[in-house]
Amino acid sequence: MNRSDSIARIGKALASVQAELGGLIAPDSTNPMYDNRYASLAIIIGSIRAVLNKFEIALVQAPVPGTVGAMVMETMLIHGPSGEYIGSYCEMPVETLDSHGVASAQTYARRYGLMALLGLAQGPDDDGNAAYNAAVESSVLLSRGEPEPSEQRVSNGHRLASREAILAEIENSDVERLVSAERWVNSAQLDAHLSARLKGAIAQRRRIIQRQQSQHA
Repeated sequence: MNRSDSIARIGKALASVQAELGGLIAPDSTNPMYDNRYASLAIIIGSIRAVLNKFEIALVQAPVPGTVGAMVMETMLIHGPSGEYIGSYCEMPVETLDSHGVASAQTYARRYGLMALLGLAQGPDDDGNAAYNAAVESSVLLSRGEPEPSEQRVSNGHRLASREAILAEIENSDVERLVSAERWVNSAQLDAHLSARLKGAIAQRRRIIQRQQSQHA
């Protein structure tokens, strides 16, 4: 952790921030690949910004040089009246070495680095498995119809969403979620037909996003 020589005043201010925030961020987003919920970066920033400003604490996050194949995000909290600060680094692997992969890793690092520095928690959260390219047992994937509850379980105990739910999520994903979905499809042990269908949906959604970005450029 980086810190100023004294953290007496920022420490007092942060105690007030934590007391007001209550320590828990409610999840607002769903990872359909594992049918679980997590707090997005937008909801985290939206939940804490006004409270930080109330106690005159500025939030600064910026990427810094790191190891090859990874990105490092620095998170700093700066107390305006005293100039005192605390900060830390969060390193996240970049699974796909392109702009989408880097953007996804940066978002994960911002989320988890910020919550750790503020002492915040959220509900049951395994969404970070996407950043580590977690493998999924093929037996839990839906091939046709709805499986029995015992067939929906993965090794970590989470239910996997239905194929229709996954496709619907892909069709409404932003760039970050597409990167996560693509990593999941590549790592999961899927049959060739389902894998091709999901990859096709991801490619189609990416083309739509690129077309929309070009129109607004």
